[in-house]
Parts: sequence; C-alpha cells; structure tokens
Amino acid sequence: MNHAAEKFTAAMSALCLVAPAPKIAVAVSGGGDSLALTLLLNDWAIARGGKIMALTVDHGLRAGSGAEAQALHAELQKRGIPHDILTWQGGKPSSHIQERARDMRYKLLAQKCADAGFDTLAVAHNAEDQMETFWMRLAHGSGLDGLAGMAASSDKNGLRIIRPLLDFSRAELRDICTSYGATWADDPSNANEKFLRPRLRAFEDMLATEGLTPQRLAQTLQKLESARGALQAATGRALAAAVQHPAGYVTLPPAALQGEHPDIQRRMLSQILHAVTPQDYRAGHDAIETLRADIARDTFNGSTVAGCEIFPAKGALVFCRELAASAAPAPLENGMVWDGRFRVSGYPSAESLSIGVAGEAGASILRKQAAQAPALERILAPLPAKLLRVFAGLWQGQNLVAVPHLSWFAADCPPAAKTVEIAAAASVNIV
Repeated sequence: MNHAAEKFTAAMSALCLVAPAPKIAVAVSGGGDSLALTLLLNDWAIARGGKIMALTVDHGLRAGSGAEAQALHAELQKRGIPHDILTWQGGKPSSHIQERARDMRYKLLAQKCADAGFDTLAVAHNAEDQMETFWMRLAHGSGLDGLAGMAASSDKNGLRIIRPLLDFSRAELRDICTSYGATWADDPSNANEKFLRPRLRAFEDMLATEGLTPQRLAQTLQKLESARGALQAATGRALAAAVQHPAGYVTLPPAALQGEHPDIQRRMLSQILHAVTPQDYRAGHDAIETLRADIARDTFNGSTVAGCEIFPAKGALVFCRELAASAAPAPLENGMVWDGRFRVSGYPSAESLSIGVAGEAGASILRKQAAQAPALERILAPLPAKLLRVFAGLWQGQNLVAVPHLSWFAADCPPAAKTVEIAAAASVNIV
C-alpha cells in the first residue's frame, strides 16, 4: 500500500468506517480533489468487499458543464466505477449563486442517496478548504464552534457526510490523480475573483511565505476541535436533566440551566432549538443570548426564536414548534421528513392521506373528544394547550383522522393511518 492509500485508510478508520462490505456514495465534480477522493475510495471499498456510487451534480450554470459531466462519466465507467449525473432543473438564481448552488447540490445528492439506499456520502473538502472556511468564518465573527472548521463527519437529515481528505493538500490530491493516470478538469469559477474563496487563495499564498501554511493552521484547528468536543460533552451532561418527547417538543426544568456557565447555557439552548426546529443554519449567537437573558427573568412569559415557541408551563420551560412557522401539509410518503421534525414510516397504502399540524381546528376536535373519552383526557391533561396545535396530524382531505403521538384515531380513520409511525427526525443529547 502506498503512502496516500495508507493515509486515506487511516482517515477512514478515524471516521469509524471499518465495517465489512461498506456502501458509500461520493460527490465528484471532476476536479482534482473529488476525482482523487473517488479513486481512493473505490480502491478502499473494493478491498473490503464493498462498493461506491459516484454522483455528479450538473448545475447548468455555465456552458460546457454538461459535456464535462459526460466526459467524467466515460472516465469513471472505464474504471468500472458506477456513476450518475444529477441535473438541477428549473430556473437559476441571479444572486448568492454559490450558496444556492451548494444547497441544491446537497438536496439532489441526499435524494439520490436515499433512493439508492446509501446512508453515507463522502465529499472532498481538503486542508486548503478548511483554511478558507476558517478565514470566512473569522470574517463573519464566528465563535469557537465555527472557527474549529468543518467536522470530519456530520449528519444532514439522516445522511452521514464524511470528509476524509481534510489532512490532504490540493497538491497531494493532484499527485494522486496523476499516479492513477487520471486527468482532472478545473472549474473556471474556482479562479473567478467575483467569489470569495478564489480571493482567499491569493491571501493564503502570502501567509504561507510567513509560515502559516494549511498544515500549520490545521494543527490549530485540531486544538479548537478538542476544545469544542469538551464543551459539547459538558453540554450533554448538563442536558441530562431535561426531557425530550418523541412528539417533537422538549421540556426543560429551569434548574438544568441555573448554575451552568453562560456558554454552556447557550449551547444547551441551541441544541434544544435545533431538535425542535431542525434547520441547516442554527439560531445565531445574538438570538440565543437574548433568549438566555429573557428566560432568566421572573417575568418571562414566552418568546419565539427561529421557528420555535418557548413558554413556561407547570414549572418547566416548554420548547415547541411555532404554529405559524410549521410546514404546509404534504402528501404522506414512507421515508419522508416533514417539517424537518418528523420521519414517516409504516405507511403501506397509496391511500390519499397527508401530514400536517393539528392546528386550531384539530386541537378543538381533540378537546371535544377528550370530554367524552377518559383515556384521551388523561393523555391531554398534563399537556399545555399550545402543544395540541403543533402535534403532527394525519389528514384525509379536510378531515383530521389521526394524531399518532396521542394515540388518537377518528371513528372514520382509514386502517392505513393506524400503521403509520412518526418519529423525531432530529435528536438532542438529552434523555
């Protein structure tokens, strides 16, 4: 095994990817970084009896991108590597192009992985990418978590995203392509100084002459990552006194916050908000700090932050989805994630059902039913009234037919609705 393969194997082991017959998807643009990742990953997977699936997103944002994707397809097919091209259909943005293209890229990649039964996606961020991320986040005033850089592993709506090349330089990755006899294509946008990353690359060259190389900065980022890990562990311990409900809301005794360092308090609140209202981008520092200060006051009677409603009830703080921010009803499908909160399973029928919040109308139905059903009354009695509106309900047309979390089913509920399971799509490190 050559040095690059050994280094890559060590990176995969550090990610705990040691199980036999692995199945891993890989995002490949055809550039030197992602092509090197694809070649290394393919050899690594085959040696373990596994397989990879290479995926290219053609954004259609510049002339020639389709032809480049087809050329890459031919190259990978020649090497026996399964490859699919995913195309961004529809209109394209005129502003924030790179950010919106990135969001669409991950959306298309995640959907393909789900359809093909792959739960891990490898992406080719390298040492220089990590360095550029540091400078960009520093410029935006990020705290320790942001400055620690991209994590080697993260989760996005149930898809594990791994970055095994964070210790590889761009030069190393191009040498790897050359060793395989593979030719890469450079995206012209990577040299377009209209975008920030290309401008940062010139800045990096200047810093490298002063000794601040990507490798040196990586050593600093490892120390920041260690500090971040310690704070996350402390936050998890502090949250152990709280309770998360599978219905997608959280109750937190005020004592779980009191006595903790302000930074731990902010982390606790951030994790809870993300569990209740999962989003790509978490609530910012200022919003969290304002909430932290507000709930410490004896006069606190409620607030909303990032689509989450927070209010005191029965001696605890309740965090639930803000009704006005909840997603619109959507046709029920197995495996779907609705409102970022719930994952649906166990739906065997093509019957026309949809999922949406119970809403004011549904809450009214539940209260009327409880007046005549002691079992339902016992379930509803300890729940704050506001919660009833944001429970996930199953609808048939305009009729609410089930609220699975409350074990409530209408008299005319179709049998298929009684088999549906709705689980929290995001978790917070509390029990």
